[in-house]
Amino acid sequence: QGQCYYFSEDEANWTTSLESCRALGASLATMHSWEEVGFALRCNSSANYWIGLEQRDNGSWWIDGTAFDPGFEVRGGGSCGYLNQVGIRSSLCHTKKNWICSRPDNYVLW
Repeated sequence: QGQCYYFSEDEANWTTSLESCRALGASLATMHSWEEVGFALRCNSSANYWIGLEQRDNGSWWIDGTAFDPGFEVRGGGSCGYLNQVGIRSSLCHTKKNWICSRPDNYVLW
């Protein structure tokens, strides 16, 4: 089952970005494979996009509740994850960036 993605043109902080995705029936994008990261990087223009990654006391976690793969290196000094042209980074959550929403592709082939 695939994912549908929405790349915002607006900018907002991480929390507002999360709420905007939820209003669309989606969530901030989570990426659990290099293929997903690669796809998002190919679609990325020159913007920085919030994704559904938060750093917590017990490590980094995707907002869907799954553990963050330590094979993904995250650079930066913040608690909220974003995607730039190079890969996954972290920043202070109150800064404004574009965002990526995702939701399962519920298309059924008859």
